[in-house]
Amino acid sequence: MKNVGLAVLFFKLREMLEIYASNMRVTINEEGYYRLYTPTNRPFMAICVQRKHVGIYVMPLCEDQNLIGNLEPKRIGKGTLGFVSDEDPLLVEVPSFIERCYQHCIHYGQVPME
Repeated sequence: MKNVGLAVLFFKLREMLEIYASNMRVTINEEGYYRLYTPTNRPFMAICVQRKHVGIYVMPLCEDQNLIGNLEPKRIGKGTLGFVSDEDPLLVEVPSFIERCYQHCIHYGQVPME
């Protein structure tokens, strides 16, 4: 892990994303790096500890910028969000953000529903 001081934040974010693992494919599950792909083999989301922040890398956000909602202040790239504290008040917005991204993938057939 690049910055152990961000471990608590990483595990909080990973816990939020792990809920979707049963309908996705976990491609990386290491200390400081967790990555999901859709069943159709497209990147969905990754959480990675960097030196100064924990990044959330979001492919659906690259496809639809409207998914970001209230997390706009955390944007550090076209499809990337960055958090530096496990006490950030915007962390409460992350579960609904992930759900919007998941629904986006369902809508476009990236997560087949039976």
